[in-house]
Amino acid sequence: MVTGASSGIGESIARQLADHGTDLVVVARRRDRLEALAEQLTVDVEVVIADLADDDQCRRAEARLMSDDAPIDLLVANAGISWIGSILDSEVDNTDTMIRLNVLSLARMVHLVVPRMVAVGRGGILVTSSTASFQPTPFSANYGATKAFVTSLAEAVHAEVDGTGVHVTALCPGPTHTEIEEANGIDTSAPDFLYARADDVARAGLEGLGQNKALVIPGLGNKVGATLPRLVPRAVTRRLVKELYGRFATQ
Repeated sequence: MVTGASSGIGESIARQLADHGTDLVVVARRRDRLEALAEQLTVDVEVVIADLADDDQCRRAEARLMSDDAPIDLLVANAGISWIGSILDSEVDNTDTMIRLNVLSLARMVHLVVPRMVAVGRGGILVTSSTASFQPTPFSANYGATKAFVTSLAEAVHAEVDGTGVHVTALCPGPTHTEIEEANGIDTSAPDFLYARADDVARAGLEGLGQNKALVIPGLGNKVGATLPRLVPRAVTRRLVKELYGRFATQ
């Protein structure tokens, strides 16, 4: 099952899994995108239309996740949203939606599927987090906080299920060419050493999951960026990130 499969990293992961002969359950809000994707792939693809920020629709996706009919042995929890701007300019309902999608729906799915995978001694869980998870992110405060939760959850579950045959990996990309970046008004015309391709990020995530890595941070620059917050005072990190994100927030 791949959530958020209608575009970006999720779509790339779905396509790469299909290239290796993996049958899929794809989940997203946009029916037209998912049905078009299903028609293009040569494996069996089941389409589940669901907005995972909505409780009832999330339960529908969970029901498929837990179905004994064609059991799910790989969960790619990729669905998520971001927003760049001051918390002074954001609506509380937007914060609620982001937390429900980025945190609650993902945590529920992981919690539900882990015992089933451990019981059979195999399975994989790949969650899409972000390099934003490694430090506070002024002007993207809620997004960074949600991704900090996701990374911490994945690392902890990875340790808990070690030795059971179940792989758990947090994929933590930096800036990537996706619709999310465009929706936030970020200039994605920069060279690839600043903005990665979704296909490359997806490939790194799947390879890392196969190797049972707790964390996958694609790209040397992102690895350095993820390490720096551990080496410098948090006050310095906050100021640097505030300066960087503040430029996007005021565009």
